[in-house]
Amino acid sequence: MKLLEVNGLSKNFGGVAALSNVTAHSLAGETLGMIGPNGSGKTTFVNIVSGHVRGDSGTVTFGGTNIARMTPHQLAAVGLCRTYQAVRVFSALSTQRNIDSARLLLDGRGLDTAELRELVEWLRLDRSLNKEAGSLTLFEQRRLELLMRLVLKPRLIMLDEPVGGLAVTEVNEMIKLLLELKSRCSMFVIEHTMRVIRELADRVIVLIAGEKVVDGPPCEILKNQRVIDEYLGTTHA
Repeated sequence: MKLLEVNGLSKNFGGVAALSNVTAHSLAGETLGMIGPNGSGKTTFVNIVSGHVRGDSGTVTFGGTNIARMTPHQLAAVGLCRTYQAVRVFSALSTQRNIDSARLLLDGRGLDTAELRELVEWLRLDRSLNKEAGSLTLFEQRRLELLMRLVLKPRLIMLDEPVGGLAVTEVNEMIKLLLELKSRCSMFVIEHTMRVIRELADRVIVLIAGEKVVDGPPCEILKNQRVIDEYLGTTHA
């Protein structure tokens, strides 16, 4: 069953095409990856789907509902949310207050107390609840941002470079967490670290210069000659 469906999506900025007639879909229970060079339109795609930017043309549906004009707040209520390349938490507030602020979006319709406690422990933030979010390590902040989305009980969470800035050992831990997250909700992942894509994604879309050039399983995509020539290079072949 198609959860997210995008047809003919285009977006121009100052006459420059960021996306050109992109068609894509995500299945319920699937982890969909998206890769491509910097400037290929990946973040623009996520920004449009997540309600931060309006597309110039095309349709976007989620669970069969047209979401093209919904705000991020409205999308959270129907089960779609996203994280960011640069982690976004309320630095001056405690970890607990950050979590509480996220729960307000759904007016108490998210996780119950027991579910929240389990999630906090799973993400190993139970000893950081009273600390200011700005004092946490980047990896802790990334886990907190993830928690702030998961309290909303998303059907699909869009992750924009979830291991960006992390040390090798932290990347290993984040991959483990995201593999476990696959059983909780569907995911859409943008990432330059190909190990994340290989281990996490069920299917991968490649964007180059705003156009979708190929779509398929990671094992096939990472051997595609055009993808190697224009993005991965021979070291990834």
